[in-house]
Amino acid sequence: MGFGKRHHHVPNQAARKGNGKVVIAAVIAILVVIAAYAVLSSGSGTRQVGQNYTFVLQKGSAQNLMLNSGKQFSVYLNYSTPSLASLYLSSIPIFQGQTTTLKINKGQTANISLSGSQYADIELKLISSNNTGAVLSVVQIPADIKVSTGVSGSAITAATTATTTTGSTSTSTTQPTTTVNTGALAISAFNKTSVGTLMGNYAALYQATLSCTPSLYNSTFISTQHSAPSGQNTYYNTSKVTPYAITSSAVEVSPGTYNITYATVSKTAGSKAVLNAKFTYPSNVTVTYAFTGLFSGLTYSQAESNYNSQNSIGNACAALIP
Repeated sequence: MGFGKRHHHVPNQAARKGNGKVVIAAVIAILVVIAAYAVLSSGSGTRQVGQNYTFVLQKGSAQNLMLNSGKQFSVYLNYSTPSLASLYLSSIPIFQGQTTTLKINKGQTANISLSGSQYADIELKLISSNNTGAVLSVVQIPADIKVSTGVSGSAITAATTATTTTGSTSTSTTQPTTTVNTGALAISAFNKTSVGTLMGNYAALYQATLSCTPSLYNSTFISTQHSAPSGQNTYYNTSKVTPYAITSSAVEVSPGTYNITYATVSKTAGSKAVLNAKFTYPSNVTVTYAFTGLFSGLTYSQAESNYNSQNSIGNACAALIP
């Protein structure tokens, strides 16, 4: 495997000059990639990423990194300015994987697949940079969170280039990279806490109401309340005000700290917040949380008890029964 050379017949002097410029440009590009390969291969000692790792790169240097899965990759700083960094990323061993080239602006993040998959393995962020170096952080994206590579809004950073060289022919394909919403990772982590799990349970209970029918509701109401539904307790009235979904959102209010909101959605009331929490990611600490709206004034134990009571009804109409 190596870079070869083709000889072409040049019919006139003008063509020779034009082709010469192209050849020089191609040679420069190849030399840059070869230099990157050399540095990427040597690296500066492999470091475990875990959930988050911050490191400094000087121009022309590389850092080798390893995910929890054992997958290794290297990040090489081609050049940097006070506002951006030009990087090469490659799996290790270098020639067995792909090489990703990207320019990333200060404060931006890019989600990248190290194996050419449609889903990203890492989120890379440029924290700061100058003309001689850059400070970057890398977050390992959990395997159960499917973050797609590709273009997203105005957050395009560069193109991911997979290059293979055989004999004298070099081919490449490009795929845009994009930023990843770290708020989604924070919500995913919060969902694994006791409060987040409870919100997920309520979400499933409310979503099930979309399959509830008037006849099932009436029979369930009679069996649990020992009377027929009337007035505000009829299926028509209850189904309008009872939530049928819970949504979640996160806003980063300071580095690594997020305000997370869960909101119920109903036909008549629209979206109403039921839980506000302050959560740190990736340290995964729930700083504060408070129930609001439909759950206002409840403690965790009371909210859990209410869920258990409704869920014990055991059918799609459970959340509609008072």
